[in-house]
Amino acid sequence: MTNEHSLDKQIIVDGSAWTLPKESDAVKAFQEIETALDKDSIARVAVLDAHRRRVDLLINGATVGTVVLDACVDPRPTETSG
Repeated sequence: MTNEHSLDKQIIVDGSAWTLPKESDAVKAFQEIETALDKDSIARVAVLDAHRRRVDLLINGATVGTVVLDACVDPRPTETSG
């Protein structure tokens, strides 16, 4: 039996995992994060915390060490360093 959350898309920022809401456009969120990393700016992404409450995650592209974008399309996530 498949867990309903097993297909969740995740963002892992410096070791902390965040889940994208089902209605979230993962491609857009990933592009915003990549732009923030590239331009040392800030990305605001709607995510779910560990209790699946909706929160806004601010990612500072100038200070973040590592961001992993896991789109659940491959067994391994894509890693982007800032």
